[in-house]
Amino acid sequence: MKEWVKEKLAIVDGLYPADRIDASKKRWQWIWNGGGEIDRRPFVYSPATVNYYDDNHTPEERLRVLLDEFIARGRMDDDFIPSFFPGCKQSTIPNMFGAKEVVHGKDYTVDRFIEKIEDIDKLPAASISRGSVAESWLEMQKYLMHETEGRIPVHVTDMQGPADVCGQLLGYEDFFLSPYTHPELFHKLMDAVTNAFIMFWQKQKDLLGELFVGTHLFGWDWVPDNCGASLSADSLVMISPDYYDEFYKPYLVKIGEAFGGLAIHSCGDFSGVMKNICNTPFLKAVNAGQMTVPDMLKAGMSSEFVIIARAEPDDMPALAKLARENNLKLDLSIAIWPSDDPLAMSSKEWDALKRIENRIIELMRF
Repeated sequence: MKEWVKEKLAIVDGLYPADRIDASKKRWQWIWNGGGEIDRRPFVYSPATVNYYDDNHTPEERLRVLLDEFIARGRMDDDFIPSFFPGCKQSTIPNMFGAKEVVHGKDYTVDRFIEKIEDIDKLPAASISRGSVAESWLEMQKYLMHETEGRIPVHVTDMQGPADVCGQLLGYEDFFLSPYTHPELFHKLMDAVTNAFIMFWQKQKDLLGELFVGTHLFGWDWVPDNCGASLSADSLVMISPDYYDEFYKPYLVKIGEAFGGLAIHSCGDFSGVMKNICNTPFLKAVNAGQMTVPDMLKAGMSSEFVIIARAEPDDMPALAKLARENNLKLDLSIAIWPSDDPLAMSSKEWDALKRIENRIIELMRF
């Protein structure tokens, strides 16, 4: 272990003692599994210093910036549990089939890889080959685990779900039409991509063992080890309820069955398919990138499932009331930081922040 890593880990240990971590884990267990007695509902603050999804780093850079993030936010008393999140690249699964990664700014994606629908028959088997994007994630996870001697948990990386991987490989227009024009090839492609998702998720789980944190929703959240898989399905906004049930749902169910649970994220307003999502077997949670909690409930989101959402401090009185009245299981990330450099904040700024936090804690009590 490098000396600078040892020094930062010692600070992290002091900021997050075992009793604090244990209390937070009990609160998160209550949200995801029920049972037990807790003092309040859990919550976590959004990142203070790092863009978890857009910033891409070498393994050593990621280690440094995340340890600094843990330290920067350690004076607050939310339910953050220090854990490493590798990052996000939409190219991850397409690259497993041979699609070449294309970088536009901070967007890591691929150009269309299957020129004609008939070429689905020629699609190579998915693999984690030397030099691939998938291998680079595994190498980062190994580095984070080994450099800290297994003292900090490590998340799964952010991978697109099957439908949106197919949209990249084939182009969204042809992908959406293919169930009607070439149904056998559509199912062949979706099955191959779903299997690749399962393979790579399992590979990460096997690599990390007890350190594995099975969620990318959010990269700074923590979940118990029986929550299944999380996936992004940003194209939900573009489909009908019937299309979801016939062409999306079976493959999401396959992933949920493989891992014993499923958390689904989508950006945009996908209220048109919310009720159908809630009827998906193995579902445990939903995250809507651009919908509020009231929006989700109005669209048919069930209180049976965990609602993963972002919030502002001013939202908290209404959300706390909504949670109590509807017995909601809220996993909230609250945007609280007035500065992108908390370590440079004045004592007056910290005092103001702690007053906001004390109010949030009281609101989240039963």
